Amino acid sequence: MGKVEDPRAEFARRLRALQEATGLSIRRLEIESERTPRRRDEDQIRLKRSTIAGMISRDHPVRPQLPNFEVFVDTCLRVAAEQGNALPPKLGDRIAWDEAYRELRDRVDRYQRRAENPPTAEAPATVLSQGGPRESPRRRVTRRQVLLAAPVALAAAAAAVVVPAVVVRSGSSGGEPGPAVDDGAYSPLGRLLSVPVATDDPVWSVAVGSLRGEPIAMVGRADGTVQLWNPVTGSVRGNPLAAHDQPIFSIVLDSPTAVSASADGTLRRWDLTTDPPTSVRLGDRQPAGVNSVALATVGGQAVAVSAGDDRTVRVWSLATLTLSGTVLGTALDSEVKSVGTGTVGDRPVAVSGSDDGTVRLWDLTGAHPARLLGAHQSTVGTVAVGAVGSTVLAVSGSEDGVINTWDLTSTEPRGTMLGDRIHSAVKTVAISTVKGTIVAIAGSDDGAIRLWDLATRRPYGNGLTGPRKGAESIAAGSQDGRALIVSGHWDGTIWTWSL
Repeated sequence: MGKVEDPRAEFARRLRALQEATGLSIRRLEIESERTPRRRDEDQIRLKRSTIAGMISRDHPVRPQLPNFEVFVDTCLRVAAEQGNALPPKLGDRIAWDEAYRELRDRVDRYQRRAENPPTAEAPATVLSQGGPRESPRRRVTRRQVLLAAPVALAAAAAAVVVPAVVVRSGSSGGEPGPAVDDGAYSPLGRLLSVPVATDDPVWSVAVGSLRGEPIAMVGRADGTVQLWNPVTGSVRGNPLAAHDQPIFSIVLDSPTAVSASADGTLRRWDLTTDPPTSVRLGDRQPAGVNSVALATVGGQAVAVSAGDDRTVRVWSLATLTLSGTVLGTALDSEVKSVGTGTVGDRPVAVSGSDDGTVRLWDLTGAHPARLLGAHQSTVGTVAVGAVGSTVLAVSGSEDGVINTWDLTSTEPRGTMLGDRIHSAVKTVAISTVKGTIVAIAGSDDGAIRLWDLATRRPYGNGLTGPRKGAESIAAGSQDGRALIVSGHWDGTIWTWSL
């Protein structure tokens, strides 16, 4: 006898089917939701990624609030109409969706009453919908329990995974900017480092470094846990560790210290020398989520630089845990989604990307005000800073499908596009050295991971292949003279390359 299904799970499947049929990623749905008119005389709503993830979750679905449900459905239907995408009748009928939501509210109320008062042997369980009697539901195993029990079994499963040998051409899907650079025939095919530890648990953030001479990768997941791996041997370093209450959108690593940033509004400093690693919160919880974090040295002191949904860029002392981050300048006009750090001359700087598409240069010493470099047409969700010779460059990736480079040593930096526009959102960028060439690595919603020679602005080789889903985060390091690349993906997998 099967157990009664939570009606929220069934509804989440239907919402997920609508999203997939429309072709919208979670990040793109977040952006598009702001353009969707409300049905009543109310303020516009922009859905958060965490809200969308909860509405379509396989493991922990929530009953969406009515305004969020309406904006979700109306956004999908609007985008489908604009793209000329004919949806199946069961997905494209707004009236049917409204009726389904009303039915959901009633069914959830009945389901919760049954969960609070399970039937006894004298009062057999009955089904919520059609069908005969069912057994009362057993105690569900929580996601955290699954996570803690998973690594041993998953290590064996990973060994049996067959990696698909699909080659994706580097460069933009919108046109070829020129022939690829001869890359010395590196192998583009990646190695699967980890299968998902749980369903519906994306790897939002990755960082690469070393610890006691051993390479390490640190990953942050949607369930708020972190975990360490050796990306060369493929061995896991302990179980997932509880860290945050909500998804971890960013991790940065400078061994033996790491910092994680979360949608729960907190940053945590990690000591990787302990076994298992331990963490402490930096300052107070912020009023909104923290989207990105980077490390820098200012005045001889190690600091973290954060980008937040409270529209600020903040600097945090890693030594003084009781202090909250100091706001650089003033709050901006829109949420800050990404930040990267570097040095121009002897001056520590940060580059930020915002929800309104703007890219700014910040002097971390506070001696100079923030400087607007330029703008994309949509959210800049990823930024990286590096150098080609004496030229310090920032690379920004946007929801508009554009990858721009910015010469930070120029008196008048201007954005220069790498290749043509990609007809997909750019989710993550990193900078690395591959066989002596400084390259930008970009992951996008179309599943491709592209490489670009930053000196020539031409595609480098055939990109990186293997993953089935687009990368949410890419980090780069080095091991024995080779570039070590690690990526985290929406499907919960982790991949690695040695180039």
